[in-house]
Amino acid sequence: MKSGTVAIIGKPNVGKSTIINALTGTKVSIVSRHPATTRFRILGIKTTKDYQIVFVDTPGYEKSKYYLGEIMKKSVLTAIEEADILLGIIDCTHYDSEDEEILTELIKSKKQVIAVINKIDKIKPKEKVLPLIENLNTKFGFTEIVPCSALTGENLNDVEKTIVKYLPEGDMLFPPEFTDSMPQIYKISEIIREKAFEQVYQEIPHSVAVEVEEMKPGDKNPDILVIFANVIVEKDNQKKIIIGKNGEKIKVIGQKARQEIEAAIGKKVYLQLRVKVVEKWRDRPDISSRFGYGSF
Repeated sequence: MKSGTVAIIGKPNVGKSTIINALTGTKVSIVSRHPATTRFRILGIKTTKDYQIVFVDTPGYEKSKYYLGEIMKKSVLTAIEEADILLGIIDCTHYDSEDEEILTELIKSKKQVIAVINKIDKIKPKEKVLPLIENLNTKFGFTEIVPCSALTGENLNDVEKTIVKYLPEGDMLFPPEFTDSMPQIYKISEIIREKAFEQVYQEIPHSVAVEVEEMKPGDKNPDILVIFANVIVEKDNQKKIIIGKNGEKIKVIGQKARQEIEAAIGKKVYLQLRVKVVEKWRDRPDISSRFGYGSF
């Protein structure tokens, strides 16, 4: 039996969450076309009869602007330190000096580092990715380099086979039925946050958080899960944007979130959302920890 932890590292918007969801076959991390979406260090677990891979999906590695950013960066460094294997994810359409800084940090760790060149579906003809592969080989000397497309699934089997090749021998780290380690309350808050991102990203890039205030069986029908959650913003004008004209946006956020939560937990859900203003919450440790950031 082989088992070990694999940290997925890269700058924002290179497709880390899409890769981990595709490799595990389940949605363990929210996916958005917008950068810097992931805030939790999430464990996604892939178990077969021969191996167990524990994936650590990390926030985008970038310079910190708020206390929340410091937490996110610390979680990346912790993942690098603790993982058995490191996956350096690169968007082949936007490779730059920031990627090189991150890859240099990974090489410094002296661990097995697999470079995964993502989004090759956007490169035509495919041969155009060859100079990037040669450049990475010359500069860094990675354990392996694997081009793939997380979106289409192209070469993802090769990514998984390469990981398994370097996994250490050992017992399973989690029971075989586990697919991730995120507590349900945070899964639900992340689903709601994803739906809010879809609706208001252009107006409110990163000041949205979600706090699940209460979850309980319904009073009249215990088979229904009742969820009370707060969508947190930093300013009054952001509250108006989230709510939308005549409450249209918050209604859409709630409907889409409820549908996905029901699909995830397999039961009917009553979801009530409120929008609250908490000024400068990203710079307040007491507040950000309340939302679960840095908790696990």
